[in-house]
Amino acid sequence: MEEKEKKEILSKIQSMEKELFFLKEKVLSFGESKATSSSVTLGLPKQTPVIEEKDTVSLEEGPNWFIQWIGQNLFVKLGVFSLILASVWFFYLAIEEYWINESVRIWIGIISSLPILWYGHKTKETRPYLSPSLLGLGIAVLFSAYYSGYVWYDLYGTETCFVGLILLSLTAVGLSYSEKSEVLFGFASLGVFLAPILVSTGQNSYPFLFTYLLIWNVLFFWIRKEMPWKVVPLIILLANHLIFAAWADGNLSEAKVFFPLVFQLGVYLLFLIREFQILKNTIEENPILTIVSIGFTLGLGFLQAFWIFGIFYPTLKPFLLTLVLIVFYAIYQRSIEDNSLTTNKKKLYDIIGLFGLPLIISVIVMGLTGKTLAFSLISFAFVVTMAATYSKQLYMYLATFPVWFFALFYIFAFTYRSFNEIPFLNGRFFIFFTGSLYLLLSYFYSRKFSTFSKFFLYSAYPYFLLGNFVEIYLGFAPEKRLFLYSISLIFYGLITLVFGFQKQIQSLKVAGFVSLALVVAKFYLYDFWNLSLGYRILAGLFLGITLIVTGTFYNRIKKETT
Repeated sequence: MEEKEKKEILSKIQSMEKELFFLKEKVLSFGESKATSSSVTLGLPKQTPVIEEKDTVSLEEGPNWFIQWIGQNLFVKLGVFSLILASVWFFYLAIEEYWINESVRIWIGIISSLPILWYGHKTKETRPYLSPSLLGLGIAVLFSAYYSGYVWYDLYGTETCFVGLILLSLTAVGLSYSEKSEVLFGFASLGVFLAPILVSTGQNSYPFLFTYLLIWNVLFFWIRKEMPWKVVPLIILLANHLIFAAWADGNLSEAKVFFPLVFQLGVYLLFLIREFQILKNTIEENPILTIVSIGFTLGLGFLQAFWIFGIFYPTLKPFLLTLVLIVFYAIYQRSIEDNSLTTNKKKLYDIIGLFGLPLIISVIVMGLTGKTLAFSLISFAFVVTMAATYSKQLYMYLATFPVWFFALFYIFAFTYRSFNEIPFLNGRFFIFFTGSLYLLLSYFYSRKFSTFSKFFLYSAYPYFLLGNFVEIYLGFAPEKRLFLYSISLIFYGLITLVFGFQKQIQSLKVAGFVSLALVVAKFYLYDFWNLSLGYRILAGLFLGITLIVTGTFYNRIKKETT
């Protein structure tokens, strides 16, 4: 806008100068002679040309940025790749034609890695994202060339090859630590895990293998404390368990328990302690991958422990797996105590706390059977609800709901009549009674913590009634069941209603009222037409007395409130 105004002003000035010049010429022509006037020369003022400035747009920002990227970037990379491909083909041809012998081939591989390493080191300041990849590539080429001398040409023995591979990997670890490069450490870790596999002779020397891997994990634990790496810890964790699983398939049952167990427990403890420490330092940033690493550490550690204990200590397996979970929650609790928790931090720790919940349930399921298992599941759901309420962990509190559902209805797997079983005096009804009591206690304990606590209240009374109906169905003859169903509804409905009026608990009043309403509907719609005369008389008698008592309570309450 300013440029346009400037142009307009300059144009007006030039037109005014021209007009002034012609006026001056006309005035001088009246007072002077033609000769004099002709000798006077007045120069026209130089017109200032108006130059329209144009905004320059760089090629990268203009519409041809894609062409520019192809020309400057993609073409260069494709050219380098083409040269590498041509070199590989030439090297392959030289080997086929035997232009170069075995030793020269190895030295060519070693020497070709040097310029890659040199250029990677040279560009660490100018190209920080490219440099670690080049250094890793150079070490990988050097690693491959050295190993080729052992596997293809037998230039040196197994011990020499293994020591050389370890030294190369250790060098890469040192470079990654000095450069603080996660990419370079990934290359180094690949060499660490591949070295014993590549030189393996199939002798199953697992004590050496697990000792070697555990030492490297300790080294990684020391390095990881100072590095905010995200992906490499997860890769190393998976590599540990993958190597163990590959070895254990077919060898674990024939081995001794010490080395596999120490290796798994060592990896389990090292990763849990380290990742919880990293979580503490990076929890304000983006800790998703750290949380994933913690979850995989717990899950894979539990599976491998299940495998080991199932072979060597099958009878103690539930107890030993419980110890594994206790270790997890001990480290988890210590991490919470070392942190000043904000709302967001607490949510993350609540999510992590849920990781062990399905594993605890699996331990209970595998260790117990029958009614003992059902009672243990209900007790576990109650204890977790109390713990979640006490620690104010809403995620764990909500996660108990599916556990409650499974635990409460697992008892229906045993809804059959046993010999010498007394109705209402057996383990099945005890579980129904205990479950109802646990639900009621869960409500009273957590009602101030969460509005979801009403789930426990609204489930306790129906679940107890359901237990009574199951006992009546299994313990009495068909002609007595309808009458006993009605008596149960009358008895418990009246007790609930009276207690609700005395303690002024609205929910109990509603429960009692609904029970009596069901009895009334059942009596007039079904019992009246299907019960025998004697049971009809008894049902009507009990129902009439109950309704009169109920009406008396309602009238008394009405007089007290008016």
